Amino acid sequence: MIDILWILVCSGLVFSMQAGFMCLESGLTRSKNSINVAVKNLADFGISVTLFTSVGYALMFGASHGGWWGNSYWFLHFDQTPFKAAIFLFQVMFCSTATTIVSGAIAERIHFNAYLLIACLISGCIYPLFGHWAWNGLLDGQALGWLGQLGFVDVAGATVVHSMGGWVSLAALLVIGPRLGRFPAPGKRRKIQGSNLPLAVLGALILWFGWLGFNGGSTFELSPKVPHILLNTILAGVAGMVVATALTWQRRKVPEVEMVINGSIAGLVAITAACNLVSAPLALVIGGTGGAVMVLVSAQLEQWQIDDAVDAVAVHGAAGFWGTLAVGLFGNPELIGTGLSKGSQIAVQFFGASVALLWGFGITYIILKLINRRFPLRVNAEAEQAGLNVSEHQATTELHDLFAVMEKHAQSENLSLRVPVDPFTEVGQIAKRYNQVMDALETANEEIYQLNEQLKADNLRLSAELDITRQLQQMLLPREKDLEAIADLDISGFMEPAAEIGGDYYDILNHDGRIKIGIGDVTGHGLESGVLMIMVQTAVRTLLANNEQDPKKFWDTLNRTIYANVQRMGSEKNLTLSLLDYYEGKLCVSGQHEELIIVRANGDIERIDTIDLGFPIGLDDDIRDFVDQTYVQLFTGDIAVVYTDGITEAENLAGEHYGLDRLCHIVKNYRHLNASAIQKAVVDDIRQHIGSHTIYDDITLVVLKQKSV
Repeated sequence: MIDILWILVCSGLVFSMQAGFMCLESGLTRSKNSINVAVKNLADFGISVTLFTSVGYALMFGASHGGWWGNSYWFLHFDQTPFKAAIFLFQVMFCSTATTIVSGAIAERIHFNAYLLIACLISGCIYPLFGHWAWNGLLDGQALGWLGQLGFVDVAGATVVHSMGGWVSLAALLVIGPRLGRFPAPGKRRKIQGSNLPLAVLGALILWFGWLGFNGGSTFELSPKVPHILLNTILAGVAGMVVATALTWQRRKVPEVEMVINGSIAGLVAITAACNLVSAPLALVIGGTGGAVMVLVSAQLEQWQIDDAVDAVAVHGAAGFWGTLAVGLFGNPELIGTGLSKGSQIAVQFFGASVALLWGFGITYIILKLINRRFPLRVNAEAEQAGLNVSEHQATTELHDLFAVMEKHAQSENLSLRVPVDPFTEVGQIAKRYNQVMDALETANEEIYQLNEQLKADNLRLSAELDITRQLQQMLLPREKDLEAIADLDISGFMEPAAEIGGDYYDILNHDGRIKIGIGDVTGHGLESGVLMIMVQTAVRTLLANNEQDPKKFWDTLNRTIYANVQRMGSEKNLTLSLLDYYEGKLCVSGQHEELIIVRANGDIERIDTIDLGFPIGLDDDIRDFVDQTYVQLFTGDIAVVYTDGITEAENLAGEHYGLDRLCHIVKNYRHLNASAIQKAVVDDIRQHIGSHTIYDDITLVVLKQKSV
């Protein structure tokens, strides 16, 4: 009876691992999915016990049919002696362990009913059939499964239980894909932080406790071997934890909690196959290597963008494979008892672990891939973002309620909504403070509403004034028919303000066969800038009408007029301004503004710097000493381009400027077209560069193309 008692105690210890996996997986996933993860662990236990009782135990331990499957004990119809009942209870806990491993790996993205299907698949078919191949007949002291007959040894299930769970997880992961946001782009990865790492650590400790029964009960007797098995189990778990922590600390410069946890579990998985076949020092080696294997495989899976939420594939699949291979590498041949040489034993162990990989991964991948084509296993993006607690179970939490009300506030702007408050929890205290903030905002909103009502009349008046100013600006721009009347030049202009009232200025005047082109940029936007732009346009036209030919007098009169008005307005506005006087193929350039671009008919580019040709208008009362001029000869097909910095400094979403080089490149490429087509090509290219980004400054462009000289 002492052996029966020991098996029952160990069955209870293995059962506690269900709680360990629940805590571990819930802690390593986000709180919006914690309920779903927890209930999956409970549900898969019910499914695995049901299916293992009805068909799984028969397939695994029933009378062997050629070493491939069992065909007796269906629906638990066997002689239920106390010992056999205890054995069944112990084995059904193993089946539940293999099944629940999958839960954490594919967490946060799979339908609950799809997960139940996977649980049925592994507990009713995949696990018991491989278990038959490896373990059938061993309870009676003989190997009847075909792998067991080859000499394959797995004392407590490093491959039969743990690797099988890992390989099924890998297949499911490849079918359903990574969580949203886990891999935002090729080569990019974003860590998804678990919601409760202390709970995950508790889960790991419970797993350690359960592992004592997992390995210790696999002798099926309370023999002198048990203390040694338990010692090896503890030492391997510690070694795995230390090695995994050291490796990740050195690699990532931080001791990640997840790797401390998973390293210890990987060490426990690794020793499971040889827990009674090696010495204590070798248990340290096997466990430590298991931790290292876990770290390497985890990094590789991440490199391949396979999103294992709890690293189940690396911890259970890879470490289990290593632990099974370690039986041949380090196991005492006398204790193994297969009669194989070391080399043959290693080969058999490798073969058996590989068969488990091919079987567990292959059959799962094929079945899930076929099902997924017709019935998607994965929840949709909206459900995944909301969290499976709500989308799959309609189970809310205080934190969810808080976020739900915050989301409604953001969408509806209804400040009267309040969060339910439980004063005895941390989230409840946050909700209480949030409601107090909303009370204050609602009061302030009412005051703002009253103020807005008072300002409506003023806003309507101001809007009308702005509209008039905007219309006046547009009315003063050169007209197409005036530009077409210019004999020697093909001219096209474009201006688009960034705000309602722009600060850019351009004008083209035809006076007695001489063409004057003006372009300027007033500081800022809005009504003041727009008014100043109109002042400049009026002053330039007045001076031209008075036939002022002296550049010094022209600039001095223009500047003093604008300066006086700016001072009267109490404004700090000013503008950069260039004037181009054209006559019979020659341009006279004066005033300080952006560079003048000249693109010759053969494609050569000249850039005329205007920094030394003038001074900002309206900034000082006397700028005569700064005024100068330069001349440019235009030949047939030559192009002159003037512009404001709204073009060269236009930004895209990456913050990159359009730039003068790109402007020159576009004009050069389209130089064979007329001025209007060149202007359109430039504007289209600027819009393509800006994309959906905000336009911060006015865009103004004038293109001149010399006709025949």
